[in-house]
Amino acid sequence: MRIKSLTVNNFRQFVNESTIHFASTEGKSITVIHGENGSGKTTLLNAFKWGFYGYADFDTGEKNLLNEHAISRAASGAQIEMSVEVVFVHNACEYTARRQQLFKKVEGMRVEPVGGSVLELSWIGPNGSYEKATNAENYMNQILPETMHTYFFFNGERIEKLATQSAANQIRDAIKTLMGLEAVDRATEHLDKYVTKTFKKELKEQSAGELDDIIEEENKIQDAITSLNGEIKQTKENLTSYRDDITAIDDRLTSIKEAATLQEERRNIDSRLSEIGQALAENSGEVLQIIGEQGFLAFLQEPGDRVAKILDEKRRKGELPYRVKQQFIEDLLKRKRCLCERDLIPGEQPHSAVEAFKKSTGGQQLEEAFIETFGELKQLRRVRSAFFQKLRSLSGRKTSLRNEREFLSGRLDSISSELSSSAVEDINKLEARRAQLEEWIEECLREEGRLNEKLRDNLERQTEVSKERKQLSAKSKHAHTAKQKLELAEELARVSRAFYEALSRQTREKLSTRVDKTFRRILRKDYWAEIDEDYTLQVFKELPGHGPQLVVEKSTGESQITSLSFIGSIVSLAKDREEPTAQYFQGGVFPIVMDSPHGSLDDTHKELVAKYIPELADQIILMASTSQWKGPVERECLPRVGKHVSLIHHAPTVKQESHYTRGGAEYEFTEIEEDYNG
Repeated sequence: MRIKSLTVNNFRQFVNESTIHFASTEGKSITVIHGENGSGKTTLLNAFKWGFYGYADFDTGEKNLLNEHAISRAASGAQIEMSVEVVFVHNACEYTARRQQLFKKVEGMRVEPVGGSVLELSWIGPNGSYEKATNAENYMNQILPETMHTYFFFNGERIEKLATQSAANQIRDAIKTLMGLEAVDRATEHLDKYVTKTFKKELKEQSAGELDDIIEEENKIQDAITSLNGEIKQTKENLTSYRDDITAIDDRLTSIKEAATLQEERRNIDSRLSEIGQALAENSGEVLQIIGEQGFLAFLQEPGDRVAKILDEKRRKGELPYRVKQQFIEDLLKRKRCLCERDLIPGEQPHSAVEAFKKSTGGQQLEEAFIETFGELKQLRRVRSAFFQKLRSLSGRKTSLRNEREFLSGRLDSISSELSSSAVEDINKLEARRAQLEEWIEECLREEGRLNEKLRDNLERQTEVSKERKQLSAKSKHAHTAKQKLELAEELARVSRAFYEALSRQTREKLSTRVDKTFRRILRKDYWAEIDEDYTLQVFKELPGHGPQLVVEKSTGESQITSLSFIGSIVSLAKDREEPTAQYFQGGVFPIVMDSPHGSLDDTHKELVAKYIPELADQIILMASTSQWKGPVERECLPRVGKHVSLIHHAPTVKQESHYTRGGAEYEFTEIEEDYNG
């Protein structure tokens, strides 16, 4: 896909029709849209989303999309049109996607939508033929799935959220879409919910007595498992939503002067509490390891002392180690002459006496064992003392961490109380909402634990009942055919689930490798990134003596780089899967439209990210303010820039006039201007 143009009509601050044409020439495929804050960069990003999917991601939601001036100048009862049109090339066809929404002016500035938004999708084929989609929404989803659009149209100031635990489901869904696993997922669900249930019903009809009861119970258990999985999924979605809401509240509190200091302290405490949680887990691991390796020392002192005493007595008596070495006696016999210069002739009494004495000497191995054992026993008290000292140290560390956690938790309560009693009403409301969300999160976590425990019980019982049913059905001649059908359906469902998991894991590992490769190129720290088994983007570092450690608190810049690395990997993998031989999802070459991808980065990381951006996709539409563009970003991207576009913000009054912000207008609007005026 290559985007040729975007036309917006009465969409937010763009009054009437305004069109932007984009660069797509190989080697010069970056279009830079320049504009200051409030000029409409985010509006243009959302115009693509709304145009393709009827969805917008503004802080105010999807309200107030219609241009205010268009409303004010319309007569009461008149209809006002709002539309977005995107022209793009895909698979040698030129497409035009046009979404329109009509509004009726009621009175004043109040309007009502006339029906829903309507998408029209038409295209001109390679041979010049014109066609129009009968189901435009579905067709558009086949070109670029809605579940994937956030990786191709994204707000750089928000992408750090991908590097949080709450984004795990989003990443899992992306992998699912990349592999085209929806079909496998639906097939598995169909086998579990309908096919096996149908065959169980058939088996039940041909059975009687105990087998009939077992099948009935098995069906009830399966229904319970399906219901529990649905509840668990909903609970996880609720958790994600609540956590996102808290993040939004925290950002809002940080922006309020009277709450900023306390909110910053709370964030630091939350970060420290995460570190403490990790440290306590490591502490427990160390305790288990040392007890597993050296726990026997706790019970060895008394028997060790007894053995040492016995060996010491033998040493004093000269029994161990032996005073005369066995090798010395063998040398005398070989030389056939004693120390007293008497001959040692075999068969004679002197030879026999010396040979008999040889039997009372000890071997080399026994002597070495004595010396080693005696030495180790002497060290036993020291080693045992060090073992207990290490345990005491770990216990002290655990107590210290717990005390710090208790203190910090208390401080969090105090901060919440201070914010709740603030004289600023907005702060009161935000903190009250935050406290409520925290309670809901706790309830969700408890509910999730309860549901998972109940699910485990049902799965265990399902295994038992299934085994009983198979044993009973094997004895029933009448149910033989139904039994075979059911077992085949169950095996197909099992294979389908295994296939789904294997492909998901394979894609996750491949993505993880690419994410890490990109991450290491950009970040100038000895860190690495990966997608863990829970589908969470994680960053690790090597801690001497402790091995790999999770980086709990990442800076906003580090989180943005982690997320950008993931997006780059998604784009890359989608491009790889464009090949006709690719199985399942066919992939494709897609553009990237990014709004302010450098906002929270220092100059060093801006330069590193800017070096990487031109490699992200074959076409890039980059939106940036003057401060974001100037310097390393301009220096690295400029050789690949094919076009500049400027957004000129007009308003009745402005604080400071510039080329991009102009006062004296009758109403507020944004004008699109070709080229760039730095």
